[in-house]
Amino acid sequence: MKRKSLYDATKYITYVQMKTRLLSINLLNELTRPENSALMAEFTENRHAGNSLIYSPGHEKNQVFIVKKGRLRLYLAVEDKDFSLAILESGDIFVSHTRAHVQSIEEVTLLVMPTARFHSCMTSHPALSATIIRILGEMLSQSFSIIDSLVFKDIRQRLTDFFLYETENNGLPTPSGTVVRIALTNIQLAAIIGSSRQTVSTIVSAMLKDGVLEKMSRNVYLIPNVDLLKNYGHTRV
Repeated sequence: MKRKSLYDATKYITYVQMKTRLLSINLLNELTRPENSALMAEFTENRHAGNSLIYSPGHEKNQVFIVKKGRLRLYLAVEDKDFSLAILESGDIFVSHTRAHVQSIEEVTLLVMPTARFHSCMTSHPALSATIIRILGEMLSQSFSIIDSLVFKDIRQRLTDFFLYETENNGLPTPSGTVVRIALTNIQLAAIIGSSRQTVSTIVSAMLKDGVLEKMSRNVYLIPNVDLLKNYGHTRV
């Protein structure tokens, strides 16, 4: 089954009102325009293996990076707990100097530039600067979406929203329902929704028992009734 890009999905809505991707604007598309070729040449291309911690708080280099290929998890860590803020995908931009950790979910290719140099380049690219301002505005707006999810949604609803997002944006319609492929381990999925692997496994088992999901094979599920899935997260156990 061919998986559509999450970029073709929507305006960074969410796995659980937490973004599957950070932004609706694909900056990579802007950079590959002919008028931005000189700026594109300023970036250094770096590759990282899957499941690698690429940036963490206190990283020695202050850099701007754009995801060219692959996916990254952006998360906060306190003592022995962590919480995912977003999934960065192709075209997303972020910086190395924050309180967040950046970890590759799979093999990734990043376009990297020192932050000071990036700021300097923006002065000669006013149109692109306007795009960056729009991106910063989206980041602020989506931060409130994450807070809203944490405060008002329990784990069951966040997991249901995750499956609903995949169903509506990356699902394959069939006569029996919609088929979705979840290319994440339970540990990765648990981290994304701010839960534990055991809790995710328990809720998924309940969804299978209640007929909300049907497991077809490893990481592949059938959603027989989308309306049932929509209501499941709001149903009291």
